Amino acid sequence: MDFQDLVDTPQKVKTLAGTLVFLVAFPVYFEVLPSLIDDDISGGGSSGLSGSLTVSFEESTTSLSESVTLGDGDSHDSFFDLMTESSLSIGYVELEVSCFDNDDPGPGFTDTVEGFSDLIDVEGYASGQVEDQSADGSCSGGGNGGFSIRWDITPNYTGEDYTEEDLNENEIRQLWDAEGRGMGSWIATITASIEAAPVAGSFIDDNEDFDITWTAVFFELIIESGSI
Repeated sequence: MDFQDLVDTPQKVKTLAGTLVFLVAFPVYFEVLPSLIDDDISGGGSSGLSGSLTVSFEESTTSLSESVTLGDGDSHDSFFDLMTESSLSIGYVELEVSCFDNDDPGPGFTDTVEGFSDLIDVEGYASGQVEDQSADGSCSGGGNGGFSIRWDITPNYTGEDYTEEDLNENEIRQLWDAEGRGMGSWIATITASIEAAPVAGSFIDDNEDFDITWTAVFFELIIESGSI
């Protein structure tokens, strides 16, 4: 049988055309099918897991420490640049300034420190979701002097695991998505106030040492079926 025998009637032509279409479309369909299934599972039209879900947070920490010595009225600008992977969100950022006035000449002459932030280049500042803060503290000779400031970037974040019964996976991810808030350049200005005794005080206490520590806690959201 040659090719002419296959197409010598209209019915044979239709049969041959249908066979060729099937031979081309069949393998293409099974090649595309897995990707369609994966898209649906990953969220393309799917709400993800539902029912009793365990929600946990895998934390990582980034920190920056520096030490400075400041005289009366002197200021120091401290910088902390934050960039991270798209899969991570920032739970909170904390600034701690420590000092110890071990050369205090006596009562009433305790050094103090104040600080204020400048977060204009931080994501979320323009929308009011990340705001500037200020604080102050004394450099008491007994230790624990200085101050700390904390910015809660993701509302209600504690890092503790919990069980969710009402929301599905996609809704939980939306709940904990910081949408890039907190990324950018964090700046704080630290200013010292030295309380020297009126007579020969500057020879005893004319400056103060400060330890400055920035800490950012990142988290990756983990959602699994089943309760804690």
